[in-house]
Amino acid sequence: MRRTHYTILLVGEGDAEDQFARVVRDLYLPRNCGTTLTRKNAHGFGGAGALHLAIQLKSQTAYDSYGVMVDTDQHWGVREQTLAQRHDIVPLENHPCLEAVLLDVDGQSPSPVTGENKAAFLRRFGGSANRDGVIRRHFPRYKFDEARARVAAIERLLRFIRC
Repeated sequence: MRRTHYTILLVGEGDAEDQFARVVRDLYLPRNCGTTLTRKNAHGFGGAGALHLAIQLKSQTAYDSYGVMVDTDQHWGVREQTLAQRHDIVPLENHPCLEAVLLDVDGQSPSPVTGENKAAFLRRFGGSANRDGVIRRHFPRYKFDEARARVAAIERLLRFIRC
């Protein structure tokens, strides 16, 4: 029998990445579309922690594709990128953080400083990115579709999940 389902494991470094992955999955991968995205959360252990969790899960599970969604501001560098490549895990990097990418998607100018992006996100959207419902409420699909051509992190994520 021919297999027609594609499976993806995406490990986020924390709650905000998990919320974001859930929203993207719900917007782009409806039930019975042929692709399943499973999310895992490294619970705030940074990019390196997310990568180590992905490596551990890869040794225990069978998915077609593995990825990690990480911020590049800390706990992520050349060593982690090399390790991800060695284990065939796709790094989905947010420069310097997820909030900066989301502000860019919204048409704002993100800062190179993580703390400034987190504060700007909180002011603009009335809650932090890790709070349930904030990303879903403020980021409908059309925003991601429009941002895809100019926000590299969004294009890479959507290509990774085969959209």
